[in-house]
Amino acid sequence: MSKKQALTEFHRSSILAAAKELFAEHGIEKTTMDDIARKSEYSKATLYVYFQSKEEIVNAILLSNMKLLQKKIQTAIDTNANWFHAYDAICAAIFHFYSENPAAYEVVGSDGIIDLNGAKLDETIQEIVKENDATDKLLEDFLRKGAAEGIVRIGLSPAEIVVQFWAMLSGLVQMADSKSNYLAHCLKIEREEFLHHGARMLLDAITKGRTVE
Repeated sequence: MSKKQALTEFHRSSILAAAKELFAEHGIEKTTMDDIARKSEYSKATLYVYFQSKEEIVNAILLSNMKLLQKKIQTAIDTNANWFHAYDAICAAIFHFYSENPAAYEVVGSDGIIDLNGAKLDETIQEIVKENDATDKLLEDFLRKGAAEGIVRIGLSPAEIVVQFWAMLSGLVQMADSKSNYLAHCLKIEREEFLHHGARMLLDAITKGRTVE
């Protein structure tokens, strides 16, 4: 990498770090390019040298997050020979990842950020789609492995199960974060316990009644 490329990467990383903090604190919609410029200590003109729009920044963060999450899921699978233990590790990795990246669910769950029907996808969006497909394939293979071992009951296609898997886990995290006081004071349980219970309910739904030994 040349000095010019290294400097460009440094400035882009600084801007993205500032944007992630703002997105986590205020949300994507309420954060402006002016806010990001102030937070990153760049002029607005300099900001536009590296990113043409807030959408570009959102997509860059999404791509980085998706790459990191895929690595976490792969590690969870590779380091646990027992399918049930691997399942727990995958769920824990996803829960932990989104705890460290509170803006990530808003990005992943947002509508309209990625227009797959557009005439031409830019390079970043092409990479996002590629990473998303690779992660889904990783989980589909994990489900097929469970089915081959007689653990998972595949009533639906693995691809559809993966979509529902994401929907359920994301819903659990969002509920845990939005109802933290209710969980603590009314249900008398910690956030992690609530997430664990939800993950186990999902496990019961996709397995044949077997449990972790």
